[in-house]
Amino acid sequence: MGKDTDIDLMLRFGQGDETAFRSLYMTYRKKIINYCYRFFFDLGTAEELSQEVFMRVYKAGSRYRPEAEFSTWLFKIATHLCLNELRKKRYKNWFVSLDSEEGSVANQLADPSPEILAVMEGRERKKKITSAIRALPGKQRAAVLLREYHGFSYKEIAFQLGQSESSVKALIFRGRDHLKQTLCGEFGEGL
Repeated sequence: MGKDTDIDLMLRFGQGDETAFRSLYMTYRKKIINYCYRFFFDLGTAEELSQEVFMRVYKAGSRYRPEAEFSTWLFKIATHLCLNELRKKRYKNWFVSLDSEEGSVANQLADPSPEILAVMEGRERKKKITSAIRALPGKQRAAVLLREYHGFSYKEIAFQLGQSESSVKALIFRGRDHLKQTLCGEFGEGL
């Protein structure tokens, strides 16, 4: 038996084949969690949204019509759920406590060996990048993440966001420009 395409698996699931759904779930679960995580930088939220994505895929089984690649359609669902969650404004005042594991600077400064300093610098760099991504407006954030982290084409992102390709190109350009300006200010021109 040859390898089924994702579209074939989804169509089979629509006809009642539960193993086809499980195969799609196993293939895409981590990718969807990663996408949602990069949107909110909160694993609990990413896992919740991922479950909601697959619940919607499950419910759409018999109604599914392949308008685009399965992964494009799947990430469209994930994008809309992330944008809706972002609109709830639960994440506007996100911060890391200095007492948390991530922010426990006092414990790390007790032994400032080169390895510890490198870890601290890496964490600080990651925090600044995370903060810069979080500062992007929702659709810019979605477009940049879909393009840079998941490799979707402009056409696929346009489908996922319900925008024209030229609008997507503008979103990505503005998002990249914002990140470049923000991060060059933080890390210098060597970024």
